[in-house]
Amino acid sequence: MDWLRVSSRRHEGWTVVEVTGELDIATRNQLGDRLEEVIAAHAPARVVVDMSGLDFCDASGLSVLVAAHHAAKDRQGQLRLVCPQQRIRRLLQITQLTDIMPVFDTVAQATAAAHNFVHG
Repeated sequence: MDWLRVSSRRHEGWTVVEVTGELDIATRNQLGDRLEEVIAAHAPARVVVDMSGLDFCDASGLSVLVAAHHAAKDRQGQLRLVCPQQRIRRLLQITQLTDIMPVFDTVAQATAAAHNFVHG
């Protein structure tokens, strides 16, 4: 059974990585590998992680996002998150990840935002 599904597509000059299911220690490499691929393929690396379909995320999942954030910055890009669920957004706020990665409610908002950083 697939506990995590990861897919990607291009939208408005950004690579949107859609994540559905549970992001935890057992599935983190699946997302991490995909993020490494899309970040390496583009310079600047402009990536949106769409977590709209995410049911669960633990600390190991958050560490994948932090690593991808740093990798995108190293390639003169940015990682943005889409997270409309309050439970997971609260986890991002408690861990202060919203201080380093902008969080949006929709992919359209994330790809349309012209500025470099928006507090979520």
